[in-house]
Amino acid sequence: MILKLYKQYGFTVWLLLAVGLAIVWPQPAASGGFLCADVTTKIGVWGIFLIQGLSLPTDELRAGFSPKRLHVFVLCWNYLFFPLLTALILIFFGGLMGPELRLGFCLLAIMPTTVASAIACTALAGGNTANAIFSTVYSNVLAIWLVPLIAVAYLATEMATHVALWPLFAKLGLLILLPLVIGQSVRRVEPVRSAYLAARSRWLGQGIILFIVHAAFAESVGSGALDSLSASAMCIVLAVVALLLLSVSWIAWMTAALLHVDYSQRISAFFCATQKSLASGLPLAASVLAAAGGVINDARILIPLICYHPLQLMLAGVVSERLRVKGPDKV
Repeated sequence: MILKLYKQYGFTVWLLLAVGLAIVWPQPAASGGFLCADVTTKIGVWGIFLIQGLSLPTDELRAGFSPKRLHVFVLCWNYLFFPLLTALILIFFGGLMGPELRLGFCLLAIMPTTVASAIACTALAGGNTANAIFSTVYSNVLAIWLVPLIAVAYLATEMATHVALWPLFAKLGLLILLPLVIGQSVRRVEPVRSAYLAARSRWLGQGIILFIVHAAFAESVGSGALDSLSASAMCIVLAVVALLLLSVSWIAWMTAALLHVDYSQRISAFFCATQKSLASGLPLAASVLAAAGGVINDARILIPLICYHPLQLMLAGVVSERLRVKGPDKV
């Protein structure tokens, strides 16, 4: 029982420990610390996307290409409907949060879907995994260009912050796109070994994410930026995240019926539309914020994404089992 719970929520526990350690002992990962977080986090981001390049099963994309409307639906939810719903919710609750947390919700809203989680939940619920593979890969590749564009536009209009776009794209190309391409190139030459290596490296990717989160919070604690973050603010964030997740999930499931696809494809569309990636989103958010010159504190911006991640996994575990048991005739 304990082992099963750890497999489901172990990463969430480690996330909390990473944040807690940063609060108690921030010096090693803060500016000037011996962990040299400015350099090691960039190396970590490079490693994350190299692992993703090794693990993405792009040879299977052709099988999930059709129907095209399913993938259009997923992309619209990832980058249009999700942000619009987030903006609507922030109209009512945004005044209860500071600008950093509001920006965090905006960044959460434009992040790509998960890869491993969306595919795994689709398979568990009896959905079409080929469709899920295509949608998740396509969403994450587009995110390299779409997320900086939307984030820079927001910073320019809402916070009067100028960010040079082309240098940011060049940086993201070297930091994210290059290792992704290298990983994919290696996978094409050695598909079996690459898949084996990627599967065995999952713990490394999770460890890198934990370190990036730890470093961001350590820097914020060291600079005193988190002193104004109260327990009531955290409760508000959790409540808004839960409301957003439930709203997105219900509306996405209902609107997926309008696609007129079979039940297994509707499941694929649902999971790919509603989930947000911490593995891809965290490096993208950190890169955009670094390009913005430290105008906003990183750690507070990451809080909505960090809160959304475990909640979506918990909901997905419940929903996937329910969808599998109910089947198409009972929906």
